[in-house]
Amino acid sequence: MVKIIPVTDKIGDRQTSVKLNDDGKCPICKSAIIPEHLSAVTHRVSGNNICSVFERCPNCNNTFINTYKYQGDSCIGLISSEPNRFEKRVFDDSVETLSPSFVEIYNQAFNAETMRLDQIAGIGYRKSVEFLIKDFVISRNPDDEEKIKSMPLAACINTYIDQAKIKTLATKTVWIGNDETHYVRKHTDRDIEDLKKFIQATVYYIGMELVAEDAESIPHA
Repeated sequence: MVKIIPVTDKIGDRQTSVKLNDDGKCPICKSAIIPEHLSAVTHRVSGNNICSVFERCPNCNNTFINTYKYQGDSCIGLISSEPNRFEKRVFDDSVETLSPSFVEIYNQAFNAETMRLDQIAGIGYRKSVEFLIKDFVISRNPDDEEKIKSMPLAACINTYIDQAKIKTLATKTVWIGNDETHYVRKHTDRDIEDLKKFIQATVYYIGMELVAEDAESIPHA
C-alpha cells in the first residue's frame, strides 16, 4: 500500500511529505504487517539521500526503523530494518541428531545474512554443507571416519554417496558454495539464494533417507 507520510527533510531544511510503500514484514516478530507510521526524516549518508522511517508493528507493538533510498518525493529500495531479530531455522529432529554442527553453522550463516553480512554468510552456508554431507557419509561408513574427515568434499561425495538425487544436489551445492569462498565466481548466474535452495533440497532428501531407514528398522510382525 502506497501512502503519503510527513517527513522532516534535513536535506532541504523543510517539512514536507514522501511516498512510501508500507507493506512488509516486521523485522522483530516477522509478521506480515502494515506498520503504524510514527515519524520520518531525510538526510545524507556518504553522499546518498536517505529516508529513515520510525514505525510500530501492530502485531507485537515493538518499534523499529526502516531506512530507504530517497529519490524525488519517494522512498525507494529498502536498505535496512533495525532492530532485525534473528529467527532460527528449525530442522527435522533426524537431521539435528545426524549433524548438530550443520544446524549450528547454518544458523550462524543465516544470522549473518539477516544482519546483511552477505559477504560472509555464503562462506558459512558452504561450511555447513561440508558438515552435513560428511556426517551423513560417516554415519553410513563409521569404519572410514578418519579417512572421510580428511577427504576433499567432492571426493567424499563421489566415493561414498550412491543416492542419485543426493549426489547431484550435494555436488551442485558445493560448486555454488565454492563461489562464495573464491575470488572468481565460476557460476555467475547463481547466487546465495540458489545455494540456500540447494541446501534445503539436500537436507530434504537426506531426511527422507533417514526416515526410510527408520521404517526399515521396524521388525516384521
